[in-house]
Formats: sequence, structure tokens, C-alpha cells
Amino acid sequence: MGGYVITLSSIPPRFDGLHLTLESLLAQTVKPERVIVYLSREYRRFPDWDGRLPKVPEGVEIRLVDEDYGPATKLLPALKEFAGQDIDILFCDDDQIYRPYIAERLLRARAKRPNDMIAISPMADYLPPEGQAKRKAFARPKVLRLWRVTHVPFHVRRHWRRFVSWVTGRPYEEPARRLMMRPGYADGCEGWMGILVRPDFFPDEVYDIPDFAWPVDDVWFSGHATRMGHRPWIIGGFFEPILSPVYKDDHINETALHQQVFNDAGRDESNIATVRYFQETYGLWQ
Repeated sequence: MGGYVITLSSIPPRFDGLHLTLESLLAQTVKPERVIVYLSREYRRFPDWDGRLPKVPEGVEIRLVDEDYGPATKLLPALKEFAGQDIDILFCDDDQIYRPYIAERLLRARAKRPNDMIAISPMADYLPPEGQAKRKAFARPKVLRLWRVTHVPFHVRRHWRRFVSWVTGRPYEEPARRLMMRPGYADGCEGWMGILVRPDFFPDEVYDIPDFAWPVDDVWFSGHATRMGHRPWIIGGFFEPILSPVYKDDHINETALHQQVFNDAGRDESNIATVRYFQETYGLWQ
């Protein structure tokens, strides 16, 4: 098996802080062959962008692409650039500061699971098809989450940090927490913590994004990879280090896609519409 590259995209309001994400990706314990930022020449969400590019650390490449695929720009141009090559693509979001060993852990799982998408953050079980009371089948073994509300050690650390912040006046920083009890398959995976794929995991139809799916690349990528036989395998559990990254403000401010409405649909509505598309068109997630 070949090496790996890291790819991501960004939007103009996030350019000033992009270096923090890129520095964390350059600092991975297993060094990538390349780190590439794909930027659209024109942005659907930012038509007044003046064309100025972000400053990036040495070792990072910027590629300008003609098509604005929305959040899918982090991967789709890379699938074309690396088509036919023996290489893994680790695609990420631009609103996190990543832990230095995420690539190492994803690649370790890849060695055992050559045909799966490898990810860190699962999407919850998708809804059953319309008119059906419940789903009939799930890939096994299923990933087992460690839910925030019942995660007692995390809440102990959280309350302690709030107390220290109150006493000292220093800003409160939420502690990192373990997200999974057990690795396994999920219906879909989220890109904000990183996803490892290979260029041949996706069919040509992945480029033909319908308008309702444009803002929700997670379901779009998960669906096309799954129908080609490459299901999302989620790593984590008690035998993994804590993999969750550090949020940047961009993760929750007005630039975040999950805060936006497209064609009168919010994030949940867009996700559901895209799930329904794969259920009805390809028979997935029945």
C-alpha cells in the first residue's frame, strides 16, 4: 500500500485562522506525502470574495478549482487528481486543531480494513425508509458510542475546570473526551474529525451533487462509498487515545454550515433528504 495525502478546503471568512488547522496536520506523527487545500475560484456562499488567498505554512499546497462543490470541495478534486494511484486520502475540515496521532490511528485501522472508509466520528443510525416503522438491517459489528450525557468522568473534569476558571479568572476550556466505547460500523461518518478513503472508493456519480445534498457532504460521501462496498468503519474505544480535536470558533459561529439554511432547509432537513435519496435510488439503509 502506498502513502497518504491530507486534503481539505476552506472559505474566505476562515482564511485568517486556517494556519492553526494546517500546522496541526503538518505535525502528524506519520507525515503525509502532501497537504493540499482546494479552494474554489468563486464561492456560491461568498460571491463578493476578492480572490485573496490565505497564507499557509511551508509544505502546504493551494489548488484553485473551477467548480464550487461546497463542503465536498475538500475531497472531490482530490479524487480526480489521485485517480488510479495507490494512495490514501485523509480529508478533514478546516475548523479544528487536530491531535498529532489521528493519521497514525486511521492508517493503523486501514492496514486491517483495506476496503472500508475509516473515520473517527459516526453519524447516528439513519431513519427508516418512508412508510417503514424501523430499519431492517445494519452492518455488524455496530459502533458503540460513549454518550456525553452519561459520561461521568468527563463531567467531573468539566465541572472541575469550570471551578478553576471561576477561581482564577482564566478562560474555561472544555476537556477532551472519549467518544466511543467500541469500534464498529456506522451508517455514515462525519468529516470534521477526519476520514480516510482511497480514490477508487467512489463512483462517477459522486460529482453530480443535487441541490438538496450540496450542504451535507457527510451523507453524500457515506452513501456513495457504501453503495460501492466501502462502509464507514469508526475507530475509537477504550484502547485508543482520545481522538477528538480542539474546536476553533469557526466550528460553532455563523460560518459553520450547520448554522445555515439552504433552499429553506436546515442541516437536519438536508441530511434527511439525502438519506431518502440513497434509500429510494440505490436501496441503501433499508
